[in-house]
Amino acid sequence: MEELLKALTDTLEKFELTNSEIKIYSLLLKEQLTPRQIAKKLNLSERVVREKLKHLLELGLVERELINRGWLGYIYKAKAPKEALNSLLSKMEELIKIFEKEANRIL
Repeated sequence: MEELLKALTDTLEKFELTNSEIKIYSLLLKEQLTPRQIAKKLNLSERVVREKLKHLLELGLVERELINRGWLGYIYKAKAPKEALNSLLSKMEELIKIFEKEANRIL
């Protein structure tokens, strides 16, 4: 049973958003930015911003576009709240199926 609770906790933790992630998402609702621009506006390290963007991408809350401005990089933008919620719900459904398989294996 402990293994099952661990699997459930691990699943739920994937949806936890930090304050930094919430600030990044809110900022990206207003404008499209590069990680460096986000870092400057929010007074965060660029490394932290990239880490947080990776999580937001995995959850489907933001999207990125490859840009070429004399250098290759990405510009990020937030998905509209309704679209972001749909992405979260889809991701949650996927994780529930994975959790159910794990639960069946354990039990």
